[in-house]
Amino acid sequence: MRQGYWHILLLLQLLLLWDGTAAAQDKQPGKGLLFFYRIGDRIDCYQSQNIDTAYIALPEHSWRIAYTNAMVGVQSALTSTIPGNETGKAILNAQPGVTGYNTETGNTILTLQNRTTPSVDLGFYAGYRGFGFGYSWDALHAYAQRLSFSLGSKSLGIDFSIQTSTNITTDFLLNKKKLWDMGKTDVVITNASLNLWYALNYVRYSHQAAVKQSYIQRRTAGSPLLFLSYMSSQVSLNDTTIIPQAQRPLLPTLMSNLTAVRTRQIAAGIGYGINYTPNNGKVLLHASAAALLVTYSINLVSFYLPDSIADGLPANPMHNLEPSFPVHVTGNMRAAVSWEINKWVHLSVWATAENIRFRSKPTVNKNIVSLSNWDWKVQASVGVRLGAGRERVRRALGELPQESRQERPSKLPRWVQEYFYSPRQ
Repeated sequence: MRQGYWHILLLLQLLLLWDGTAAAQDKQPGKGLLFFYRIGDRIDCYQSQNIDTAYIALPEHSWRIAYTNAMVGVQSALTSTIPGNETGKAILNAQPGVTGYNTETGNTILTLQNRTTPSVDLGFYAGYRGFGFGYSWDALHAYAQRLSFSLGSKSLGIDFSIQTSTNITTDFLLNKKKLWDMGKTDVVITNASLNLWYALNYVRYSHQAAVKQSYIQRRTAGSPLLFLSYMSSQVSLNDTTIIPQAQRPLLPTLMSNLTAVRTRQIAAGIGYGINYTPNNGKVLLHASAAALLVTYSINLVSFYLPDSIADGLPANPMHNLEPSFPVHVTGNMRAAVSWEINKWVHLSVWATAENIRFRSKPTVNKNIVSLSNWDWKVQASVGVRLGAGRERVRRALGELPQESRQERPSKLPRWVQEYFYSPRQ
């Protein structure tokens, strides 16, 4: 049964991509091809409804396949604030010769600043109009893996991505001053986001034109954007370095026995996006930003529990932290440049940055845990558009008159000729 499904899917793809040797010979497409032409035409009609075609247009070809090359990185700061200064004194006493750190008064602030080695990711993207799927991986060192999925129309869209990063360099700060460069550590950071956006001025502005190139922005336009987001971040201190004297892992010991912090948040917000084109969509410059108000969060921490549990630590290794404020503000940013070389080939470069953070109320042992995590990506892609063109489909369905000019017969399908030879004028 599964094998039969694969045959059907393969046939569907061939029919959608095939432009027909028969059509090149001035013959009407078969009934099967006309059926898929009608489906595609209805999708295009829906995607074109209620938009100003002087500002926005659909690309001639509906399918898009792209090769992507990206640099991905994460910068994270994990902080544990402990009442009193005894912990800070103990850390300094374990490192003779370190001076200039005031631990006589106030609290002890322990911070791990984590940053990933920027990974050079290779990947692909495949999509039909507003629907698309992409996957990228670190081809050189396997430091990062990223999976993305998107679905959108003229007015709204959904974007999902999940990324896991390793090979992280860590600095240890005591009372906000750098104490040690710990080099490469066994910290693992996993970030996930699910964003739902809505463009208020979708009649003249296309967010998809800049993000997924599923529309072409013909004239400069901007729009307020509404966002509803789910964000998740987990920082795991998978430390294999053991302190010989205490037989305890190093990073959790420095961070008051913390081994992992995870936050899951729901946010809503508003932003603005603008598409600038000086030449009717041939080149597009895009910028957008949004402020998000986090209204709900679940913040979990886990602790290293030796045989004798220290006073004040929760007996359960997973503990839910209450946020210090019921709501807080975070945000995201995006910039892009795209170039429509012709109706088949396009280039694009875009960059994104997302922030997720929280600060807890004091725990049962009076600790305050906070996390600030920036997830950024810069990507370049080369894309090719495939499939029967809109003009060809409309002619086949009788919505446009057939071409009157006579063409020399060819053994090659027309779509092959058009990809490799310049169209006749």
